[in-house]
Amino acid sequence: MIALTGVTGKLGGQLARDLSETGIEARLLARRPEAVEKLPHTSIYEAYYDQSQVTVEALTGVDILFMVSGRESEHRVAEHKAFIDAAKLAGVRHIIYTSFFNAALDSTFTLARDHAATEDYIKENGFTYTFIRDNFYMDFFVELAREYGEIKGPAGSGKVSAVVRDDVASVALAILQNPEHYDNQVLDMTGPEALTLGDIAERIGKVWGKPITYIEETVDEAYASRKAWPAEQWEYDSWVSTYTAIANDELSVVSTDIERILGRPATRLETLLAKLSEEN
Repeated sequence: MIALTGVTGKLGGQLARDLSETGIEARLLARRPEAVEKLPHTSIYEAYYDQSQVTVEALTGVDILFMVSGRESEHRVAEHKAFIDAAKLAGVRHIIYTSFFNAALDSTFTLARDHAATEDYIKENGFTYTFIRDNFYMDFFVELAREYGEIKGPAGSGKVSAVVRDDVASVALAILQNPEHYDNQVLDMTGPEALTLGDIAERIGKVWGKPITYIEETVDEAYASRKAWPAEQWEYDSWVSTYTAIANDELSVVSTDIERILGRPATRLETLLAKLSEEN
């Protein structure tokens, strides 16, 4: 039996629909079961990122757990560890975890450190694992350009091999169709090329026929501009380090894992923009 978390979010929701269409039975786990889309071949269970009896029962009988990382919070690692403990108690064998590209305990991007700690804990507890390490989503940068007409941050001239979210969902579906082929593997999800944020802004503007600019900030300017949104310090740190990680060249490597798994190249920015145009 397969179980999925994050099914009320974009990636988990898309994966749940894809699995349903292929006829693969799956349990959909959510804090609010009433918010989960009812789909053929699926059952809905209440569960949390904790070690409660409710969560253990939801995981009992599950062999393969597709674990979408929990919502961003100051306590996310502790929540992940509790959920992994619940999975161990329930007898889960294989955890497929959505991690972050180049995750390390000393990553510049602060949230990547959470992913590294979670990966370590999964391994320490003896699970078969598959880590899907997503780079930043290209969709995110496109959304910034659409909403603000600009992309702004202290990324300097660093490059990022940003990935299209639908590619990650397609890879996840391929893995769940043959999970044994991906035992104890780390898969890097990147786009087909590394681009500066200036490159991304220019290409979006060219397709849209209007100027989209990249504004390079200093770190101090980035913190100051983001104070427009009330948040906690750890959130400001994560927002700003999105860009400083790019500046530090931690996110520029291009992987061929998507092409190897899907049999086609990763989606280009222009292809994503064309698809979004058709949808709108």
